[in-house]
Amino acid sequence: MNRILIMGGDVLMAERIPNEIVKQISQSVDIVEVISNFVHLKKQGRNYFGLCPFHNEKSPSFSVSPDKQIYHCFGCGAGGNVFSFLMDMEGLSFQEAAIKLAGMANIPLHINVSQSKTPGTSTYDKMIEAHELLRQFYHHLLVNTNKGQEALEYLTRRNFTREMIDHFQIGYCLNEWDTSLKFLKSRGFSEELLEKAGLIIKSESNHQYFDRFRGRIIFPIFDMKGNTVAFSGRVMHKGEPKYLNSPETPIFHKGKTLYNFYQARSSIRKKQSLVIFEGFADCIAAYGAGVDNGIGAMGTALTEEHVHMIKRNAERVILCFDSDSAGQSATLKAGELLQKAGCTVQVAMIPEAKDPDEYIRTHGSDAFINKVIGTSLTFMAFKMKYYQTGKNLKNEGDRLAYIEQVLGDIATMDNAIERDVYLRQLADEFSLSLDALKQQERQLYYMHKKGSKKQEQQNRVPVSIMSQKPARKAFENAERILIAHMLKSVTFTQRVQKALQDIPFNLDDHQAIVTYLYGFYEEGNEPDLTQFLNFLNDQHLKKLVAEIGMISIAEEVTDREFQDYIKHVVNQHKWLKIKEKERESIEAERQHDVKRAAEIANEIIQLRKSL
Repeated sequence: MNRILIMGGDVLMAERIPNEIVKQISQSVDIVEVISNFVHLKKQGRNYFGLCPFHNEKSPSFSVSPDKQIYHCFGCGAGGNVFSFLMDMEGLSFQEAAIKLAGMANIPLHINVSQSKTPGTSTYDKMIEAHELLRQFYHHLLVNTNKGQEALEYLTRRNFTREMIDHFQIGYCLNEWDTSLKFLKSRGFSEELLEKAGLIIKSESNHQYFDRFRGRIIFPIFDMKGNTVAFSGRVMHKGEPKYLNSPETPIFHKGKTLYNFYQARSSIRKKQSLVIFEGFADCIAAYGAGVDNGIGAMGTALTEEHVHMIKRNAERVILCFDSDSAGQSATLKAGELLQKAGCTVQVAMIPEAKDPDEYIRTHGSDAFINKVIGTSLTFMAFKMKYYQTGKNLKNEGDRLAYIEQVLGDIATMDNAIERDVYLRQLADEFSLSLDALKQQERQLYYMHKKGSKKQEQQNRVPVSIMSQKPARKAFENAERILIAHMLKSVTFTQRVQKALQDIPFNLDDHQAIVTYLYGFYEEGNEPDLTQFLNFLNDQHLKKLVAEIGMISIAEEVTDREFQDYIKHVVNQHKWLKIKEKERESIEAERQHDVKRAAEIANEIIQLRKSL
């Protein structure tokens, strides 16, 4: 039976991937390596930990087990194998995830695939497809047609190489009113959808549609999955605005998008650092100079969503904004936001009040790498320079105000050595007593700590005992441990099945997992956590299996331990039976059925004796 896959703008008809191929893919890829492309992981013991990509958090609760090839977040409960990670992370179907993983492992799938040009089925898919088609169209016009020659020469004069143009998929739109509109309408897209996608505009005077971008060099903007979701168009000559950007749409949100993040992510992950520029022009120029881990903030202030993306992928962040007052102010705000999130922040200072693009064109790539990026200041050192702006430090009032401002920032630093370094620098700069500065800083430090603690207490949400997550009962823990061992052994599973006979697990989710596991082994499968997760169709059960799979258990279970676990399961079943009988007894007494009440009472006694 064929299944439909939607990839980009094409609809793919693909055969079901055989289980043996799925197993081969599972065994050929390393879940740690795959997830490391999205999440910065640190090894702790046998597992790896990082910030969960599925919810915002400041402390790492996302765990990846290389031994079991599964992941689980102890914060939000997300969990699964390498297939489910890609499915959830990039919105892929199982087959699409398998195809991507097979490509990583160089495994030929040999599946029957045919393509048609039918647009995607959902509005979201259609918007993505329209942007993808336009990106290809604009790029073609720039590099392959006479109409794009002027734009190509313009870019060449500005030191854009063909490799840079291809890497960033830069294009050109004709200076005509409806070229893009006609192009997309001929491929089945409606005017209403294209307007909603931000690609065309409706005239208020005659209600006719026309292209948003005309006669501009086009810079595509990609999301984290590599989909084209927006454009920015730059004029070549005089004209306003200098840059024309796509509006916010269902597929494009400035506060959640960083320019070049998708292309640079591999380099960012390898270097564990990234460079943030104000816009894509600086980002592209820096790439040409050799900075392949640069991203652009697209002229907007960094948001918490941006910071979360950055923190997941890199430890060190270098801010390289314009050296004018607006750029330095933006640097301060961005740096404080990143530092608050736990990033190590540095600042690359550009002399002569230039932006990175201008500096590179004037001084060259080597100077930019060595004299700008290579000499980045610590964030504290930058702030000390920034606080001097507009102050006359020969004036006593300005000088005291500056010292107080710097001391206030030093006092917020947790690292005692760092505090000492900057205090000494301050003392040397103004010929002040180091002891006096330390005394003042110490007072401010403890005031800050006291204030932080008070604020933390105020922000803490009071939780009543009743609202707290209750501790697991003994039978629940017993069932989880039994399932954990059953996931690792067919023999143990058979032993549990024989011991319980017809008695089910008490929790419905546990019984569902066990039922699936019986079926999995009956099909001749060997214990394989990744394969079993693929066997499950229920997403909730997949998360629960991943959670249980993370439980640390002994290699062997003694007979006494086994009987104890089984007893907890059986006794809970009996307790539930007793409760049911007690309700029946009350009903019999209410109906004055003395004989039935006596029979039930005897049954309850027998059940209690068997506990």
